[in-house]
Amino acid sequence: MYNKSLNSSSGSYNTKKRAIQNIDNGAAVSRTLTDAESGTLYLVDMSAVDNNVAITLPTASGSEGVWYDFCFTVNCDDDADFSVSTGADGTDIYGYIVCGAANSTVDDVDGLSKITVDGSVAQSTEGMRFSFLCDGTNWHLSGYNATAIGTVLIVESASA
Repeated sequence: MYNKSLNSSSGSYNTKKRAIQNIDNGAAVSRTLTDAESGTLYLVDMSAVDNNVAITLPTASGSEGVWYDFCFTVNCDDDADFSVSTGADGTDIYGYIVCGAANSTVDDVDGLSKITVDGSVAQSTEGMRFSFLCDGTNWHLSGYNATAIGTVLIVESASA
């Protein structure tokens, strides 16, 4: 059945484009994200030699609903680490990273303040994805990594 009201408004939802930013390690980067950047998709290129990228999430208190996505667009250099930190040891990350390859498993991240993609073993990172969402107290992580679980690709730390 035809509904004129539904038909006339059917193309007017979700008209705002998502913010997209590139992060690369052409030089070493240390950056704190802001609440105003919530919803941004960061396209990560860690292919330059030996330069690390350190991202700090905003303070969790007052950041309820803030979220970010990180997608790795190319494989990492063998000495280029990428880290995401809460910035405070008392603020934690909870969640998981699904590890693909032949036997999919889940890497559990439970009450830690920093995760690092270790470039020394992370050359196969193209397609890896992380999403962080804040509940006002802690950050929640969901992610995907095509590298088999036996490879220690993600290093977790209780220290921010």
